[in-house]
Amino acid sequence: MGPVHDAGLVREIADAIHRYVLSHPDAADNIDGIHQWWLLPLLREEAPAFVEAAVQLLVIEGVLQQVVLEDGRVIYSSAQRRR
Repeated sequence: MGPVHDAGLVREIADAIHRYVLSHPDAADNIDGIHQWWLLPLLREEAPAFVEAAVQLLVIEGVLQQVVLEDGRVIYSSAQRRR
């Protein structure tokens, strides 16, 4: 896979995650949980690195927020999440 294909795949995964948080605004999980539960089965087959890149893209775009818990775990949730 070349960089152009990779960028398209990352965007596709990012769009799927964005749709998930729009439907589930209180959802919060780590990268593994996002990969397993927030994506449709076909996208779950993609490498975790693509999911992580998609999540980081959504953090940069302001769609997701990143929270580091006291124990060091990192959780992601909608940046528009109700508090």
